[in-house]
Order: sequence, then structure tokens, then C-alpha cells
Amino acid sequence: MNLSEYNAIIPLVTAGVYTLIFVFLFLRGIQSSSKQVRWLLAALAFSLGWEFSLFFTRLAEYPNLPISLLILSTACIFIVTAEYLDWKPNRRWYVLGILAIVSVILINFLEPQESFVISDVPIRVSQLLSLSTWIALHGLTLGFSILFYRQTKFPWHANRLLFWILSLFALFIGESLLLFNLLVPVVVGQTLRLLSFVGFVYALSSYRIFDVRTRSQKAYAFIIINTLSGLPLAAAIFVVQQYINELTSLQLAIIISAIVVFWFFFYQSFRNLIERITYRYILGEDVNTNKVVREYSQAISKTLDMQQLSILIVGTLSELLEINRGALMLVTQKEDNLYEIEPIPAMGRLSREPFSFRWDSVFIESLVKNHQPVLQYDLDFNPDFNSLSDESKLWLNEQAMEVYVSIKEGAQLVGLIAIGPKNTAVPYQPSELELVQILADQTVVALQNARLYGEMGDQNEKIRNLNNNLVEQNERLEIMDRVKSDFITIASHELRTPLTQVKGYTDILSAMNEENALTREQTREIVNHVNRATLQLEGLITAMLDASQLDVDGMQLTFVKTKIDTIIRLAIEPLAQASRERQISIGMQGVEELPSIQADFKRLVQTFTNIIGNAIKYTPDHGSIAIEARVIPSHEVDDDHIEIVISDSGIGIDSKFHELIFEKFFRIGDPQLHSTGSTKFKGAGPGLGLPIARGVIEAHGGQIWVESIGEDESILPGSKFYITLPVTPKGAFVNSNGDSNSQPSYLIG
Repeated sequence: MNLSEYNAIIPLVTAGVYTLIFVFLFLRGIQSSSKQVRWLLAALAFSLGWEFSLFFTRLAEYPNLPISLLILSTACIFIVTAEYLDWKPNRRWYVLGILAIVSVILINFLEPQESFVISDVPIRVSQLLSLSTWIALHGLTLGFSILFYRQTKFPWHANRLLFWILSLFALFIGESLLLFNLLVPVVVGQTLRLLSFVGFVYALSSYRIFDVRTRSQKAYAFIIINTLSGLPLAAAIFVVQQYINELTSLQLAIIISAIVVFWFFFYQSFRNLIERITYRYILGEDVNTNKVVREYSQAISKTLDMQQLSILIVGTLSELLEINRGALMLVTQKEDNLYEIEPIPAMGRLSREPFSFRWDSVFIESLVKNHQPVLQYDLDFNPDFNSLSDESKLWLNEQAMEVYVSIKEGAQLVGLIAIGPKNTAVPYQPSELELVQILADQTVVALQNARLYGEMGDQNEKIRNLNNNLVEQNERLEIMDRVKSDFITIASHELRTPLTQVKGYTDILSAMNEENALTREQTREIVNHVNRATLQLEGLITAMLDASQLDVDGMQLTFVKTKIDTIIRLAIEPLAQASRERQISIGMQGVEELPSIQADFKRLVQTFTNIIGNAIKYTPDHGSIAIEARVIPSHEVDDDHIEIVISDSGIGIDSKFHELIFEKFFRIGDPQLHSTGSTKFKGAGPGLGLPIARGVIEAHGGQIWVESIGEDESILPGSKFYITLPVTPKGAFVNSNGDSNSQPSYLIG
């Protein structure tokens, strides 16, 4: 049979095999909804057409039909590869590819004989363009596959791509051999092309591809072992053949006997030696499992710290498996049917942010029920894990771990050992995964001990904090107890001063009246003094009543639409004379730009008067007070806030008093040095201004706090009072016109 007859039969035979593959793929419906399978079916269909066109090439009207069908098949393989890699090429790639393929096919059919001459050699344009397009398609397919393979960090993922790349190489080499019009290259080329399609079908139908590198290493080892083991016998046979004519029958019998004795007594030992050496340098040394487990159990039994336990576990596995990433993960079952997993990093950068899985999560169920390691490859490609939520997949991907091994106490999952890929980039072997699971089973007691030890440490820390809080509370109670005692002194002084004035002036008025010595001007002056004293007394009583409302039913507020600018100016007005006398400047910035707010106008004027007055009291003469304001926008509707900062250049406030100054009757300083001067330097009232201010601000749904680095009359660090108020408090009822309905809200004490 000549070459032309073979060229006629081979395409028919391979077409039959392609048909079987096509039918198998179609009937099995391997992930039939996926684009990968549909485009592979298209590639098989074009391959069938290509084989039949080769058979009928002598009868075909268009001689370039086979190469056109081959290009279409190659283009389909390119798309299958893009889907397999989960690669989303830019649309321009597809547009350029379609234009190139369509152009080549049109030239093949319209101008198949068009040619040009290079060095007296005629070259067809259609053949050159077809060959260039075919090479470009294969080059892009292989190039991007290799690029994705090099970027893959997980060995099993890389193994999947490696198998696909080998199938693509087989396809390319097979089609390249078909360019030679020789029998052997044609048979080998068709065989390789068939095998490549079998590989494609296998890769799409099996989520777990066999370990290509390990199988290859074992194949290399098998060849080396058998080759080296057979060398002595081959050498003996060669020597005998060379000198058989020169040997006597006795010498020949001795040599043959020596070979038989060596083969019978020493061959197996010789082969075992070669196997050990070969496996050591190709596959690595075997691990003594019993020794590893014994040393591991002894080491972890002495460790009670959770972080140290994690480092010890991952460090042991790093020495055995050559990994550079790993962590111990604590699993806690919550009351709401959630399993919270908290990583304890040991090697590699890893977030300690915990994540919660539902009790029926396929990830948790697999770890609990199967008691088998779960690979990241399974999470990505095993159909059984398709129900895993996107959030869970994202968190697991962020961990960048290759294997998750369960630590169970009975039927309860208490922890995980998570390890990253091996440095050798070789997938974990079953024996290695079994060893990791054995070590995980040995970790249960040590993990429970470490958790108990950690919980005891947490309890001790809580007790220590409680003790510290008790000390602080005791100090606070002592201060407040002293404040109550001081209040009697301060209150009696605050009340006695105006009463003394009233009594003194009334006595003078009575005495002078009896003597008929009063003039109209004298009477008016005495009455004015009495009025001032009574107003001072009335203000003190009003402040006490306001403070008492903070502890009873609350402070009633009436909301109206108002401007902070107006409130602050009215608050400053009664303090203007004192600030001028003491030469304290008051500046404002950003207040006029604030929007109108719903607020109790009168109460806010009272509040800012108290705060600004407090700043004046504790600022030395020639000082300054700054009032700054801004809007704090919110993403929610009607939830904008304004912030007012009142800062002074005064003596500052000790940090331990930052909260106490908002307590009723508390004041800084010796009560024996108390002065009723409301605006004189370090003058003080009964200690009610700031508590009332906080009550009013919080009744509006706002906040008030103070910041100061400390108290020092020499460097004058100053203080900053921060006030935030909602533009529309929740207690304010606003009508359709944006005006308040004057409905009250209450501050609950």
C-alpha cells in the first residue's frame, strides 16, 4: 500500500474516532450548559469536517478547504482555553481574530492559486496567510495558558493548567507533523491530535486531574531504576558476545554461573539500593510517621499559649512539607447556628479577622462529616462545593491556603490547621495529607488546654480591669463625696452673699427711713442693689431647679427653627462687658454659614452662655476664645449634624477631670477659695453650668465633651469644648413647611 492510499485511509479512521469522542461528549452532557463544552463540540465538528476534506481532497473543488477547517477548529480551541482559564479577553481580540479568520477563509476560496516568488520559489498567498493565522492562534493559546500557569499560586490549580498545556502542545505538535507528507509523521501527528482531544474531554469531565508532575517523576524514576538495574546483566551479555569465540566451555559455564548467582542473591539488594537513591533525589525521602507523631505530641503537650501552639504546629509541618504559610484556626460554635473561625497566624501574613459560616455550610459539613482535608482546589472546582456562598469563597481565597484540616473533639469541630502551598509547587500527596490529619487528631487535647489557659488569662485580665475600674470608681466616689461636702460650703456661700446684701440694704433702708434721711436718689440706689442681689439669688435657684430636672422626669424642650449664629451672639451679649474689662477677645469662624436647625432657642442660649462664661473664667486676662463651626454631612437622609468647637487659651483641665466637670456641683479648686464672681479669673459658681449644658445638648440628641492636654497656669495649654447637634433632632416634629410644631421632647434622667 503506497502513501496516497494510507493518506486516504488514515483520515477516515481518525474521523471515526473523532465521531466517537463527539458522541460521548454529547451524550454524557458534561456540564452541557457551559461554554467550554459547546465550543469543544464545535472544535470536534470542524475536525470531522477537516478529516473528511482530507479524504476527499482530490475531489474537492476548493483545494484550501482542509486548512480553512483546521483554522476554525484551532479558533474554537482558543475559545475553549479562554473559558477554561476563566480569562476574559478584550473584545478587540475577538474582533481582530474574527476578521483575520474570515479574511483568510475568503482568500482561500476566492484566490486559492494567487502566489508570489521568492528566490525562484513560488509561494501561495493563501497558504502563507493560513499558516500564519494557524501559528498565531496556537501561539496565543499556548502563550496565555503558560502565563496563567506561571501566575497560579496553588499547586493543584497549576496541575490542572499544566495538563491543559500538555494537551495543547500535543495538538500543536500533532498538527505540525501533518505538514510533512510522510507516513510516520502523519500517523504520529494524527495520534497526538486525537490524544489531545481526549485530554480536553478528560480535563472538562474531571474536576480533579491526576498529578502530572508526580506521575512524570515516577515514570522517570521507573525508567532510571530499570535501566540501572539491568546494566550489570546487559554488560555481562555484551562481554559474553564479544569474547564467546575465545572462551572455553568451562569459562563460559563459570561466567554464566556467576551471572545466575549474582542475579539470584544480589540483584534484589542492588535494585533496592538504586530505588532508594533514585526516590531520594527524585521523589524525596519518606517520612517516619511514628517518629514525627511521637515528637509532635511531646512538643505540643508542653505548650499552653495559643500563639505559640500555632507557631509550633505550622513550624513542624514546614519542616516536613516545606511550606512557608500556615495558621491554626479556632472554631467556636455560636448560639445562632454559626461557626466562627478565627485565624491565629503562624507563618506568612494573614488577617486575624474572624469569619462566620452557617452550620449547614458545605465547607463545615465536609470537615465535620468526612473528617478529610479540604483542598482549596475542591472549593474552586468540585461541583459539591458550588453551594458555598460568595462571601465564604472570598474569605477562604483571601487566606491563600491550600489545605484545611479539621481538629475535632468527638463530633464537634473545634479548630482547623490551614497550610499553604509547598515551596516545591508540587501538590500534596495522599500520604502527606494523611500525616497532616494524624497530627491534627493529636492536637485536640493541646488545643483545648490552650483555649482553657487563654480563657483563664482573659478572665484574669477582666478581673484586673474590674479591679482597676473599682479603684477608679472609688476615687470617683471619694471625689463626689468631697464634692457633696464642698457643695454645702459653696451653696451656703452662694446663697448667703445675696441674702447678706438684701438684709444689709434693707436694714440701711429701715434705719434711714426712721430718721427721714432718705432722698429719692438714695432710695433708688438701695433698691437697685437689692434687685441685683435678688436676681443673683433667683439665678442660683433656677440653676438648681434645672439641675434637679436632670435626675427626675427630664427637661422639657420646645423646638423651633433657629440659627446657631443668633444663639451664640445672644449668649455672648451678657458676657461682653466682662470680656472687655479683662481684654479677652472672642472670635467666630464658620458660624454664619451653618444651616438653620430645630432647637430650643432659650435652652441653647443658656447652654452657650454657660460654656463661654466658663472659658472666660479660666482664661487669664489678655487671652482669647475662638468659636469655630462646621457641618458634618451624613449618608442618611435628615441626619446631618453641626459641630461647634469653643477653644480658649486658658489654664486647661486635668485629664482626670474631663468627665467630672459635667457632674453636678463639681468644681476644680479649693472650695475655701470660692468666689461668687461669675467672670473673674478662676471665679466659680456652684458647679451647675456645665452639667446643665450637657443635659440640654443631649436632650437635643447631641454630644458635648472636652479635650485638654492638662492644667498648667504657666504654659496655658487651653481647653476645647466640642458640641455636636443634629440639624433635625428626633424629638422635633416638623410640618410640611419645614417649621416646628413646637412639640416637646424630653431628656430622660
